[in-house]
Amino acid sequence: MIQTMNPKAGFAAHAHAVGPRLYAIDTAKGLGIVLVVFGHAWRGVQGAGLLADGPLFSAVDQMIYAFHMPLFFFLSGLLFLEILQKAEPGSFAVTRAVRLLWPFVLWTWVFFGFKWAAGPIVNEPVVMSDFPLWPFPPYEHLWFLWALWLCQMVAMAGYLVLRPFVQPGHLRTVCAVGAVAMTLLIPLIYIPSVTWGAPAQHFPYFIAGIALGGVAHLRPPVWLVAVAGLAFALLLSLSAHIEAALLVSLALTVLFCVVVAGVDRKGPQAGRFIAMLRYLGGASLVIYLAHTVFSAGTRILLTSGGVTSVPVHLVTEVGVGLAGPIVLLWISRRLGMVKVLGL
Repeated sequence: MIQTMNPKAGFAAHAHAVGPRLYAIDTAKGLGIVLVVFGHAWRGVQGAGLLADGPLFSAVDQMIYAFHMPLFFFLSGLLFLEILQKAEPGSFAVTRAVRLLWPFVLWTWVFFGFKWAAGPIVNEPVVMSDFPLWPFPPYEHLWFLWALWLCQMVAMAGYLVLRPFVQPGHLRTVCAVGAVAMTLLIPLIYIPSVTWGAPAQHFPYFIAGIALGGVAHLRPPVWLVAVAGLAFALLLSLSAHIEAALLVSLALTVLFCVVVAGVDRKGPQAGRFIAMLRYLGGASLVIYLAHTVFSAGTRILLTSGGVTSVPVHLVTEVGVGLAGPIVLLWISRRLGMVKVLGL
């Protein structure tokens, strides 16, 4: 699951201690959170009128959104079965509520407060009468926290029901079949509610992660990484021209993880780039929560200063959107306010 880390540990020190392959989980999260920040910055410059809503915008937007959020649900599922086997259901449910639902509520208010304070200079201005005292339907990008919590609770309930009758290995098979079946069936079912539609749409990716968690420790051979890379590039290029179906998004997610597992082939020691990605992956929750405040604030400042260059906006907004939340995490740790702020 998305986790935060101790920033004092440094880039290279942060990794899962389960096995060599599992270091790639943080690397994949790191790449994924960079795409999240870039995707919101990309839409932000278009919404601010700095980038035309043309073929270029549409192609980049569709490629990013074809797999970057499914990726986080998939990664969250990889170790979920092992966690359930060791956890007490009641305490686990409470822990997950505190970890996901409290930030979901708090940062709904924080993000709204930022938009309200910014007034008409944001892309979508709000007034105080819009205040989301009840955070449903989920506000802006914070739908992810609600959807992930609901996916986890449904999966835990299914596990508790099936545990007495099905072996863990067979549970993974059930999840694999269910993931493929749901990616084919869900598009045929119209769920207009953001509150329920997003969790239902992303649940297949979560249980697909559970299904493949049993091989998460393995390192793919070079030939498989090469094939996965070519297949990923082909599917992604097709996604630039047509909205990706759920099954295509699932395939992109799995292929992406195979490539990352092949690239991040080292243990705790890693080069600077991989170590930095692992660090970003470890800090992905705080980045996800707070990046829009920092990147949107940067866009407002740049625009107010007369800067209209799209490349300058993107580079600056992504950089600040990644660095700002990490600084916030560091400060909150110094003040002992990590749990209060839901970080």
